[in-house]
Parts: sequence; structure tokens; C-alpha cells
Amino acid sequence: MTAIGGALDLANRRVVATQPLTPTIGDEFQGLYGDLVSALDATLVVRLALLGEVDVRFGIGSGELLGYEASRAPFEQDGPAWWAAREAVDMVRDLEQRRERPRGLRTRWIDEDADGSTSVGAVNAFLHCRDELVAAMDPRDAETLLGLLIDEPLTSIAERVGVSVSAVSQRAIRGGLYAIRRAHEELRGAVA
Repeated sequence: MTAIGGALDLANRRVVATQPLTPTIGDEFQGLYGDLVSALDATLVVRLALLGEVDVRFGIGSGELLGYEASRAPFEQDGPAWWAAREAVDMVRDLEQRRERPRGLRTRWIDEDADGSTSVGAVNAFLHCRDELVAAMDPRDAETLLGLLIDEPLTSIAERVGVSVSAVSQRAIRGGLYAIRRAHEELRGAVA
């Protein structure tokens, strides 16, 4: 199984999806979520699972989705939500090519129905910060955060990554891992 396939499987086990993350064409994949924060959670899990191997871009689009049927493959879908997600991925790519770009930005959200909404700007500001912290992580940080996201005991995380509980706690504080976990929790309550 490829690293990307394993990362998609992990996200599909951890985050409830209307349509699970599925490879489509080439190196792309798609999923469908009932709410924005679930989509954000899935992007974080995939990125953490791939850290140190592959870095991916994520575009999240909100709006109407045409052609959705549970039995249809994701690449057979269309509509404003699909095009918003495509535009969001392209925006991340374009930002990567700028000289003064955020080093770690990998995720963007576009809501076709928002009309310049404050929440869109706030969520994208959150993503800038979250993605920058993730870019500074090493694979042990990623493994630690994956455990923290499901409230795994520090003792279990420490055993798996081969360090002391104190080292896990220090790593989580120093790397902003607790802050990322808490920010996702706060966002769930703030964004409809």
C-alpha cells in the first residue's frame, strides 16, 4: 500500500465522511464531509500521516455539489463546491510560487456562498498558522499529534514513539501540538 493510500485510510477511519477520501485521477483524491471542521480534521490527519514522505495541497470547497450520489465515483461530480475546491488548491499552488510566501501553507477554503464572510477569512488565517506549525514538525511530532487528536494517553504515545512521557509532553508544548488540537476543538464550536 502506498503512503498516500495509508494516509487516506487513516483519515477515513478517524473522520466521519459523507463520501470517504478516494483517489481520483493521477495523484489527486477527493472526499465529501457534512461540515467544514470534519474536512479540516481530515486534511490534518492526511498531512500528519504523510509528514516526512510526501507533502500535499488541500482545497476545500463549500457550496452546491451537482451529481452527488453515494454510489458514484468522486471524479464524476461537479458543481460550485467542486470548482471552489479546485480553485482553493490552485491558490495554494500559486502562493507556493511567490517569493514571500508562507513556508508551510498547504490548505485553503473557499465558500461559494460566503460573499466575503469573516468566517472564511478567519478559517484561512487559522489554516495559515496551523499549516506553518505542521511544516516545522518532524515525524515524531506528527505521530504525537495524531495521538493527541484522539485523546490517546501520553503513556501510549510515548511507548509508540520510543520516548518518555515527559519527552512527549515537552514535545507537545514546544511544537504547539496542544495548541493545534485545541484550535480544532474551538473551531468546531465556532464554525457552522
